[in-house]
Amino acid sequence: MAVQSLPSLLASIAAASFLLGCQTSAQRADQQAPFGSMAQITAISPDTTQVLRAGQPVKLKLDVSYVLTATSATLTLVVLAADNSGIAQDFKVLSRGSGQSTLEAEFKVPNTSTIRVFTPLVVKGQTSTSQADGRAFNVISD
Repeated sequence: MAVQSLPSLLASIAAASFLLGCQTSAQRADQQAPFGSMAQITAISPDTTQVLRAGQPVKLKLDVSYVLTATSATLTLVVLAADNSGIAQDFKVLSRGSGQSTLEAEFKVPNTSTIRVFTPLVVKGQTSTSQADGRAFNVISD
């Protein structure tokens, strides 16, 4: 992952964590990193081989397989432009176990060179993730 995308990704992860609610510091200390938890993009539409055009409306749909060993977590879709500005996002709250989840976002393609898509998995009570799958689209200007 490019270093320049890290601040925006971390901000998105922090926002997703906030949606999970507040906990006391004792509760956070008890929550351990989810050993064995993972999330992986299994399908994406449109396909990343498709070049997007600035100004084009896009309906993005991702299927994500997950394994969650913690009690609960948030799976977030983060869509960023090349300058790390946020374009769109979606999220789902997951419970322990494994399965498949669909995340969707609609947006108008900005004037940028690349659109990056990430799916971080953030365990309730934590502010960082050890798992984030991602894809990228090339963008051309009209």
